[in-house]
Amino acid sequence: MYYTTLKPEIMSSMLPEGFPADKLSKPTYGVTVQKDVMITVRDGVRIAVDIFRPDAPGEFPAILAADAYQKDLMYLPAVPIFHMRETNDIDWFVSRGYVYVHMDIRGTGHSVEGEWKYWSQEEQYDLYDCVEWIAEQPWCTGKVGMIGESLLAWAQWFTAATSPPHLACIVPFDGGADMYRDVVYHGGIMAVGFPSAWHFVEIRAHYRVGKHGPDPNSGRWDLAWNIVNHQECDEFWKTRAADFSKIKCPIFSIGVLHKIGLHLRGNIRGYEEVTVPKKLLLCHGEIDGDEMAIFNSPEMRQLLLRWYDHWLKGNDTGLMDEAPVTVFVRGTDRYRPEREWPLPQTEYRNLYLHPGPSGAVESLNDGGLSWESPTEASSSFTYHYPDPGWLSFASGGSAVIENGMVFPTKRILTFTSEPLDSDLEVIGNVVLVLFASSDQTDTEFLVRLVDQWPDADQLAGTPPKGFILTRGWLKASHAATKDEVLSKKYRPYYRHDEPRLIEPGKTYKYEIEVWSTSNCFKKDHRIRVELACADSPPLDFGGHYYGLKVGNDTIYHEKERASHIVLPVIPAKE
Repeated sequence: MYYTTLKPEIMSSMLPEGFPADKLSKPTYGVTVQKDVMITVRDGVRIAVDIFRPDAPGEFPAILAADAYQKDLMYLPAVPIFHMRETNDIDWFVSRGYVYVHMDIRGTGHSVEGEWKYWSQEEQYDLYDCVEWIAEQPWCTGKVGMIGESLLAWAQWFTAATSPPHLACIVPFDGGADMYRDVVYHGGIMAVGFPSAWHFVEIRAHYRVGKHGPDPNSGRWDLAWNIVNHQECDEFWKTRAADFSKIKCPIFSIGVLHKIGLHLRGNIRGYEEVTVPKKLLLCHGEIDGDEMAIFNSPEMRQLLLRWYDHWLKGNDTGLMDEAPVTVFVRGTDRYRPEREWPLPQTEYRNLYLHPGPSGAVESLNDGGLSWESPTEASSSFTYHYPDPGWLSFASGGSAVIENGMVFPTKRILTFTSEPLDSDLEVIGNVVLVLFASSDQTDTEFLVRLVDQWPDADQLAGTPPKGFILTRGWLKASHAATKDEVLSKKYRPYYRHDEPRLIEPGKTYKYEIEVWSTSNCFKKDHRIRVELACADSPPLDFGGHYYGLKVGNDTIYHEKERASHIVLPVIPAKE
């Protein structure tokens, strides 16, 4: 049902009807290269760039890729094993009349001066200065755009937020914008898998390189140390969150639906918050590497070229007259144009947690889900942690292994609906409203929203078949500082700056942000919510720090404490 390859029928539906490919820039030029040109930025540090230019005289618009994986590795093929190749096809764009500037961020590659500090203020100033330097060169028209996925998309958000006068547009593909909330601390819970492995395996391997090899003094600044020592959203993290209100250039925000816990939130919030000309595309892709294949596909290059031709060359092909939003809908497996995000026809509907049993899945409680609110005067479920069946107490592995299979639900809480009697589209931002208490002074809630396949596809004694659509997280002590100005009805926003311990035994109402999704639950499928105080490394990207917590949490599903998930339902067309 869900695709992991670039099927032509799916990719072709990404392009809007009547896409004017014949009106876009044609491959006219060869490529000339200048290696290791040095740009001196405001504090005297020199930044190394490679400049790829059309082999003809004249002025051309420029595209900047700001990289921390060493620009010298651009010759590697863009395949999952080399996922740091996030530049797209440089020669393809140069041949169509663009100068492509590939930059080593300070402290990495051949930018041997300065220290890489994970989007420090100095690095953000560097990005501004490099854009302005490019615009002043005799081969540039004065218009600069940006390109790149993942880390190179992060760079675009931060560059745009510094408001360089000559930055004409950006296209952050699959890129978060708030390093605390989007990447490192989900709901205040430390995501140890990505930051630690990424820093030690990826970034440290690409620190600055001198004439005689890697600099032995490089890498003194330690990301992992700073993460551990900045657990609240203090000034360290506020510096590392792009200020959308300062973005003045047009943006084409491209998110990938399965990149939960890393990028998708930034792409969506960025689109929602900026007030400049903008477009949003939410892509398919279900396993690691799909997003790279999509980014490097012919269809995506056509979309990028049309964006650059419009904003950097003034080639008006009706781009901004079309629907500004395009969403891939799982289940229908097609891209669909929309006029707004969130979709204006959205009906936010409460799906209530019930005691069950649902008879649909093996779990601690086998709870139910219903559109009808509970009527019981008293109804709750208490679970103890860590569970002796979990894979690993220390790493937070809440799955169990049974008959050689990873069983994700058996020792956690689940709430599952009856089989649907018709298709149901859920597209947008999700919130779990949870009434809960704990016998501890703090606890954590980790949520998964699952599309469970029909009962006829299930096999007794085996893990339930389905698809994890999205996830949400919240540390109980961090719920105390909700920002009422930045919060929306479909997304609570927590400051994470002054955690307050909870009172043991007291019931609290928690509003948990569950990242956006786009899915058509087909007839006979079930909707399932999974809940625990730990995640499952085999199933949840990155993994979150669990520590040595021992306790009991109680979830309420009764008349006065009616826990529910708020789903963005798209009504069926008459």
